[in-house]
Amino acid sequence: MNYLYLLSGIVLFAVIAMDIVKTTLSSKGGGVITSKLSRGVWNIFFVASGKNGTSTLLSYAGLAVLCSVLLFWVAALWLALFLMLLAEPDSIVNSSTMAKASSLEKLYYAGFTLSTLGVGDYKATSDLWRIVTSVAAFSGLAFITTSITYFVPVLQAVGLQSKLSLYLSSMGKTPQEILTNSWDGKGFSSFFDNTSDICQMLIQHTMHHHSYPVIHYFHKKQPEQAIAPAMVLLTETYHLLKETVSGQEEENGLQMSMLQTTLDSYLEMLKSGFLKDASPKGDAPILDLKELKAAGIPLAEEGALKYSSAQATQERRELLTLLLEKDGWSWQQVYGER
Repeated sequence: MNYLYLLSGIVLFAVIAMDIVKTTLSSKGGGVITSKLSRGVWNIFFVASGKNGTSTLLSYAGLAVLCSVLLFWVAALWLALFLMLLAEPDSIVNSSTMAKASSLEKLYYAGFTLSTLGVGDYKATSDLWRIVTSVAAFSGLAFITTSITYFVPVLQAVGLQSKLSLYLSSMGKTPQEILTNSWDGKGFSSFFDNTSDICQMLIQHTMHHHSYPVIHYFHKKQPEQAIAPAMVLLTETYHLLKETVSGQEEENGLQMSMLQTTLDSYLEMLKSGFLKDASPKGDAPILDLKELKAAGIPLAEEGALKYSSAQATQERRELLTLLLEKDGWSWQQVYGER
């Protein structure tokens, strides 16, 4: 028996099985192999599209990532069983002639065993290989079925992502526009009335990101449906309220606290996962308060200076810049032509 083939097959099978379980059943994100493969497929599409968020090609990246992951899992399990069968020359024989199976025939046997087709034209020769065949068949049924059903919650999470993007974009095209649209002469009641719904969707979206990191690679070419510009839009709106508009933390403390907590959670998830070890190439735009002043919105003294100079704000806006760039967008989709 060739123990190198046997050990290689067992190790590969175990590694892929753990990656499938981690990706499909864990609430802490994808397996190491799946994460690297997903990022690699995305990078291919991102470069091929010219790093342009409006590219039609980029809108197919998410589906390509999902299909690539599924095909990789199937191919790796198939290879693992094939390697194990190669460990012994007479592990598999022809059911009719009892002739030893060739390497190509063992590859075929491994494939129909994992897919549980059960054709029966080849069979295992000993108890060891019959047990290996049974374990592989049960594993194939479980893992391949789990992998395919994994698509359903992922696509549901993508639907919520699009819903959140459209919801935020419908409030205004820029942070200033959202605030001026919400201003009633006394406060921002229409904005804060929607805070609960926004926070609920954002919490759900963040949890989906932890459970199904692959949704990060589902891209919409329309800016109003894209999640990255929408999240930057919301974050900038919140910090405009907090740091430049007078009295909002005192008057709407609960809503402001809810927004801060959910936004911080979302940004921390991005920072620790998709945007770590990277630096933005561009700079965030200088804050313009003319629209707010024209609408009669009371501004805090030195508000703009505080907003643009605070270290925490600077770091956050660098992170937002990176988020936009990694999805093919720029600050133009948040603040328009300025």
